[in-house]
Amino acid sequence: MALVNPFIFQVVGYQNRGKTTFITNIIKQLREAKLETAVLKHHGHGGKPDVTATKDSNKHFHAGAAASLVEGDGTIELLGNFKGKAPITELVQLLCLFLPDVILIEGYKQEDFPKVILIKEESDLLLLERLTNVKAAVAWPECLERTRNHASVPVFPLDSDQFITWFLEQI
Repeated sequence: MALVNPFIFQVVGYQNRGKTTFITNIIKQLREAKLETAVLKHHGHGGKPDVTATKDSNKHFHAGAAASLVEGDGTIELLGNFKGKAPITELVQLLCLFLPDVILIEGYKQEDFPKVILIKEESDLLLLERLTNVKAAVAWPECLERTRNHASVPVFPLDSDQFITWFLEQI
């Protein structure tokens, strides 16, 4: 059911706010709604992401190949080096090759795609003021009321399905 252009949406928040778990849950619910999802995750911990060196594709990559692609039974694994830093627009274009209905971006807080912010602590509320194109917030129980009082966008409890209902309406 691939849409003409994928719906692109960011999930942002500080480290250890549950972004990966939150995205995993969204993917499962989108799958139930018959929507294909692709994910772009920013490795925000500095340095290159860890890759295991035991596979042939990784050996090719570590030997100096600019990119190494492995395909098997319709599944691919890609390792590559961009010259310089990989622009997010090119990474999104790469994901579009898979014809997803939705592209979820984890991180890249400063990008201007529509986004939801995960709020776990009071200090996270600053993101509501500093980031662009914020469409919603999802708050942990201990910060829910404070977030609702501070936000000018819809605020959903982390432990409910209210966000996914709203999200599906946006698509």
